[in-house]
Amino acid sequence: MANSTFSGPVRSENGFKVISVNSTTGAETDVVDIASTGIVTNKYVKHVGFVSGVTVNTTAGDSPAIGTFVQPANTIITDIKIFCDVAPVIGTGDIGYEVGTASSGAQIVAAQTDEILDGGTTVVVHNVTQTALVLQTQDGTTAPASVQYTDTARNIFCNITNTVDATTAGSFTFIIEYTQIA
Repeated sequence: MANSTFSGPVRSENGFKVISVNSTTGAETDVVDIASTGIVTNKYVKHVGFVSGVTVNTTAGDSPAIGTFVQPANTIITDIKIFCDVAPVIGTGDIGYEVGTASSGAQIVAAQTDEILDGGTTVVVHNVTQTALVLQTQDGTTAPASVQYTDTARNIFCNITNTVDATTAGSFTFIIEYTQIA
């Protein structure tokens, strides 16, 4: 096949494939497959998703709008960070988080009631909180499936919690890294 040079955008309605050809057999293998949706669909490709606009409640408790992220099928969540977009202001108290497979659940990231703010009044804009994923039991007689993996698409719920009333709700973005395995 000849090489081609383009001066404008290359467009396709059905995606793109980059292939490798075996020099001995001539067999073609897909190296990268970009679906028509724009998503790279090969194994072991890292992706980043996000849930923005998750706010601190004006009264103590869960976020008034718990964020939802659709985790694609056959993926493993590998990391979650929380970014402060707009500074919340609360009376002296705590701001925390949880991430789960149910609203107000903590199956993916255990509830941390004071890790964003511990006995304070505000979170600085652009603060980044590194979460810790829940680990399955290791070194047991049966190794269970990881809660971070899913073989079917599912909703992941991202929640900000606070222990005292907020005068300014603020806004956070959950940044979710995941790897496709099939």
